[in-house]
Amino acid sequence: MKTYHFFPVLLVLIFSYIGLHFYSARWLARSLSLGQTAAHWLRLSLLAVAFLSPFTMFLKRYHHGPLLEGLYAAGYAWMGLIMLAAFIFACSDLAALALRRLPWFQAQVLANTTLALLALITAWGIYGGQKVPVIKEMTIPFKDLPPELEGFKIAQISDMHIDSNWKLRQFSGIVDEINAAGPDLVLVTGDLIDPGIACATGLAELTGKIKSRLGLFGSLGNHEYYYGLERSMDCYKAFGIKLLRNEAQVMGKLRLIGLGDIHTEHLTEADVKDQLKRNSNGEFTIVMSHQPVFYPAIAAAGKYLVFSGHTHKGQIFPFHIFTKLFYNYFYGLYRINESVFYVTSGAGTWGPPLRWLAPAEIPVITLVKSS
Repeated sequence: MKTYHFFPVLLVLIFSYIGLHFYSARWLARSLSLGQTAAHWLRLSLLAVAFLSPFTMFLKRYHHGPLLEGLYAAGYAWMGLIMLAAFIFACSDLAALALRRLPWFQAQVLANTTLALLALITAWGIYGGQKVPVIKEMTIPFKDLPPELEGFKIAQISDMHIDSNWKLRQFSGIVDEINAAGPDLVLVTGDLIDPGIACATGLAELTGKIKSRLGLFGSLGNHEYYYGLERSMDCYKAFGIKLLRNEAQVMGKLRLIGLGDIHTEHLTEADVKDQLKRNSNGEFTIVMSHQPVFYPAIAAAGKYLVFSGHTHKGQIFPFHIFTKLFYNYFYGLYRINESVFYVTSGAGTWGPPLRWLAPAEIPVITLVKSS
């Protein structure tokens, strides 16, 4: 079983984040031919701005409202911008290293092109983070599918992280997309809400508009615990979402199991297998598990269709690479033994309101019987 050491990882992330600012300041000073004094003030300015994002994250837990949303948006957006900038600047330096011996190479032209590219990719990322995600339709065959579930359609909502009014507007578009797809069942696989939004702020009205034959069910993500577990559970109830926390719901020939967030609840492989054994009873079984972990153990315990999220597919490239280091099952459809697993990139964003090379989606899966 893989063990995660979060504190050392946190320290690495903090120092790396600060390092991105110093590297970007150095690149800008060199490329813009700044004098020593100007370069010094640029470094100090970027170091000061580096604390904007964690400051807004802290402040948002205690104070939120329409007047502060602009500040929070700027703080989160800066986090994404500096990551993109450092990555693109590094690519530019590598290109300069490879091209500098060519007679036509001009360092200033490359620097100007790099800055233009950064502006283009930032705009692309902001658009990707703000737009309503598209429906991703898939058909999955199952050998032992009951005849009653032939053509059964499941929509998944994951990782919306609703914490502001603009996220509510985005979610309104998602509700329209789901209703147009006409699912039989809608699953919310965690991280629906975050600090910055109150349960009474329009969200219950939107979830109440979601139409599905068998209703709206959910499981907990790690951010529901950060929001406050009791508050989150009350919110889910207000939203009309039937929350399954290590329990099952039977609907005819279909059994639905919702697991608590595995890492936050410190569940082991044995715990998960015990929950599945306790809640399974021979019906076709769907499992909601926010984090895509313990998949081989789940597949060894029986035949399941499992829905997960959490990874955001990296959200902003090149974070795909780092996310894959922690999660072997990173994004997409996986088959292990006779079980099928789907890890979605999620419908929203966390932190930076950007997505680049990791588009958001609303999975809609249709079940069919395989020949």
